Amino acid sequence: MEQLKTKLETIIDFDVKEIDTSWNENHVNNLEGKYNIKLPQDYSYYLQHYGNDYIKEDYHFIPPEGISDKIKLTQFEVDSFYGLYNDENNIEDKINFYKDLLPADLIPIADLPGGDLVCIGIQDNTQNKIYIWFHEIDGENKYLVSDSFKSFIMNFKRITVEGNKLENVNINMSSKLNAFLTKASKK
Repeated sequence: MEQLKTKLETIIDFDVKEIDTSWNENHVNNLEGKYNIKLPQDYSYYLQHYGNDYIKEDYHFIPPEGISDKIKLTQFEVDSFYGLYNDENNIEDKINFYKDLLPADLIPIADLPGGDLVCIGIQDNTQNKIYIWFHEIDGENKYLVSDSFKSFIMNFKRITVEGNKLENVNINMSSKLNAFLTKASKK
């Protein structure tokens, strides 16, 4: 678990982390019993020692080759991971909220900007695998992106985030508005 811990410590945005609570195996067992699921050891470790976390904005999940052919994305920004603490990222609240929207073999573990979800498989051939569920795609809208939670986390990479620069901004306005603003700026 040391490799997983090191990577989590790298990608979690501790500047915005307000929760410093550790959980134990009994808390995870209670969650599993309540929803009749069995979580993998790596994800259980995450829930016990972390949870309810935001990811640094310059770290994105890079999916394995081949998946981008299906979904046309080469990286994913993850907003937050769910956890056991009772706040807006509480995993039980998320499971209950999405239970009628998600396939029965998935539970949500994190969210992406725009309402898409990172999910973990909880039944048979999906068990312990990580999927991205797209809420706006008709038909097949879940895609396998990792065989385990640990491999999912290990595929987060630091990316260069281009900041906003004035030379990147292009404003189109009418000549009348431009004249008005030029005149107002001279006053």
